[in-house]
Amino acid sequence: MVTLKDIARKAGVSSMTVSRVMNGNTKDVSQKTSQRIQKIAKEMGYVPNSSARALASHSSQMIAAILSDYDEESTPLEDAYNSSFFGELSRQIQKEGYDLMLHYVKDYTDINYSLKTWNVAGAVFIGMFDENIKKIQKDHAIPLIFTDSYSSVRSITNVGIDDYQGGETAARHLLEKGHRNLAFVGPAAVSNGVIMHRLQGFCSFLRHKGISMPPEHIIDSGTGQILQALRKLCSGSCPVTGIFATSDFCASLVYAAAFEMGLRIPTDLSVIGFDDLRMSRYMTPPLTTVRQDIRRKAEMAWELLKKNIKTPDAPAENVVLRVTLTERGSVRSLCGD
Repeated sequence: MVTLKDIARKAGVSSMTVSRVMNGNTKDVSQKTSQRIQKIAKEMGYVPNSSARALASHSSQMIAAILSDYDEESTPLEDAYNSSFFGELSRQIQKEGYDLMLHYVKDYTDINYSLKTWNVAGAVFIGMFDENIKKIQKDHAIPLIFTDSYSSVRSITNVGIDDYQGGETAARHLLEKGHRNLAFVGPAAVSNGVIMHRLQGFCSFLRHKGISMPPEHIIDSGTGQILQALRKLCSGSCPVTGIFATSDFCASLVYAAAFEMGLRIPTDLSVIGFDDLRMSRYMTPPLTTVRQDIRRKAEMAWELLKKNIKTPDAPAENVVLRVTLTERGSVRSLCGD
């Protein structure tokens, strides 16, 4: 392994001078010497130690990514949205010479420990709520970017999407295709989160058009009872004909339940998902879904975090990205039936 001493010996300078150049502190080093040291380091295949560099310069090129880890049977990155978002975020920050560190947390104690243990330049969170946000801001002075957070804390920087509009978009499309008896599938819509906003947008649009959705038509995907619920809702004289799933993954669970019941999509049951993940293109039939631009969301999160790293007193910002409908083959038109 090539060391700073090796580079210093070949460049004819001190190890301290090489260290300064490698850490970007070149105010006391001439441009000519700095360029010669960087060239020699590259030729020798020198790989800097990020942790040591951060300690030496009292700064860091590492960004912490904080994900909630509540499910003992799977990891947060098994969620296709999480892996897509943080994959894009990692790509963005690496372009700027930073590295992404993933941290799985179960509660605030884990968050606090992770941020205080590592000397990170900033942190990105997914869907943290008010109580945690207040604590995190109070205990940590580093730049913090929240995503998909519907917090009443005004002094946070957040990047999200218009989830309410997404629910409206799904309802509008199903109604335009002639569907009137509808259902919603997703995790329990608790607190002021993305699931609640998507459900509220969906139900509000239906009510505006004179259609009510009974409580029993809201299916909690976390209970593992999708099949049993669909057996009730998709039978009888007035079966459910259309379902809005709050994610593409939830839509895939509906597909699986429909297959087991002998129902054909979209002939017997129409389905709309949410996210437009890559998997939605390869489902059979390809899934109609509410599309959010995950790449753009990751880009915005990084741009705001980078801005806050360079300008710590920058004002808080709340960026809301719009969603669109990607129409494929999972919704049948009943208008001519």
